[in-house]
Amino acid sequence: MEKNPTEDEIVQFVLDIKKSEPELGIAKLHARIKSEEPTWVLSINRLKSILRSHSLIHTSSTATSNDNDVSIADEFRNRLYVSQTVSSPIEDLSLPPAIEVFNSQSRGKGLQVTSKSPKTESIPEGTVLWTEQALVLIPPISLVGLIPTGKACAYCARPLVSMSSLIASCSTCSGRWCSSRCRKMDKLHKYIRHGKYTSEWSAIEQFAVENEWSAFYQYAYTLAAATFDDQDEDPSSKHTVREGVDGLAKVRQDIRQKADPQYEKLFVGEQLDILWQEGYKVLCKFFSHLSTPSYEEYLSGIGMVNINNLDGSIYLLQSHLNHSCEPNVDVKIVGRTAGVKITANRQLRPGEELTTTYVDLKKDVTFRRQKLLEGWGFWCTCARCMLEQHGKLDDSPTEPSSKDNVFTKPAADADGPKKKKKAKGKSKKKISDSVRVRKKSVTFDDNVVQIEI
Repeated sequence: MEKNPTEDEIVQFVLDIKKSEPELGIAKLHARIKSEEPTWVLSINRLKSILRSHSLIHTSSTATSNDNDVSIADEFRNRLYVSQTVSSPIEDLSLPPAIEVFNSQSRGKGLQVTSKSPKTESIPEGTVLWTEQALVLIPPISLVGLIPTGKACAYCARPLVSMSSLIASCSTCSGRWCSSRCRKMDKLHKYIRHGKYTSEWSAIEQFAVENEWSAFYQYAYTLAAATFDDQDEDPSSKHTVREGVDGLAKVRQDIRQKADPQYEKLFVGEQLDILWQEGYKVLCKFFSHLSTPSYEEYLSGIGMVNINNLDGSIYLLQSHLNHSCEPNVDVKIVGRTAGVKITANRQLRPGEELTTTYVDLKKDVTFRRQKLLEGWGFWCTCARCMLEQHGKLDDSPTEPSSKDNVFTKPAADADGPKKKKKAKGKSKKKISDSVRVRKKSVTFDDNVVQIEI
């Protein structure tokens, strides 16, 4: 006797199959269902619809799946670079309860609700999945000039505008911390602010600020944190900074840059090549007494911080989250040192991937796809994008409300550094005259404002 299966029955059947064959496509999945449940009346279109509604079908890609997609116009396909992104697993990665890492050909590395245990239940909406502090907390380059003189915290870069009793001072240099906690967490200070190589580190900061190149400074800081963490390893820490950084997704910045339509314009590519080489020379002067990265490693490092940073810093677990234009988790930055909080924004089923958004979801499909192509090298073909593309979903862009509290995963210099003519003096702004606004990202067109007190 024929039977119309319920949505729950179909979802459970699919989840059971995906435990052993996670890469099974729609056509083969439908054939398997018809073979094992011959009485079920189930069209392939209904199957697709149900899987999409439960985020069990992934037509978008953060790996290699749309390199050969014939639906993508040549002008965009030629700019894809996601297949050249590489990522390594991190052994014994500490994970929250009911969360596991997966690695697939279509989605790359990601996080999902565990499906291995039969006791795993759906995770309710509003559940805080985990919180985490930054693996590498990186000062914004707009504030690095304040740190050597003690006008900003040497760890979190919070401007120090008062003589609070909580402020801790360095006994060797003019550096200060906003609290004893920041002083304890700052493992890098003694290496970059003391000793005979402080001038080389100052040159790195100066080069980053003068060229308004956040990603260069973020990579230099991350590399320094990983290098000195190897020498000053904390036995209580399960993973070193080096292990975490080595496990992040990486792609060379020169490959990323070609996704920018401006790159092909006269002399733009040549100017960027010159700037990258200048930055490499500055970087090598500091790391020459340690372990100097090769030029290829340097370009991969710049690309790595661009595709992984959140608000300018690096988070280990959060960086595992792949993109969706209909994300099922919210990522909220609690504070510079407090880190981030990851919350389920709807019910999550066993085996379901956790997704965040890398772009502004208030924008239309054209904007979102362009930013994803430039920043992460893939062409989004998720259900929402496809519906908007074919006019079946309203994609009229709306301006985000000032009350919205949405944090995306930004590319720090999504389009690379911007070479500018050197001015006689940098624009400066007093703390008292400025409004403290957290920037989601530092992009190609952003101006860096040095702050003085």
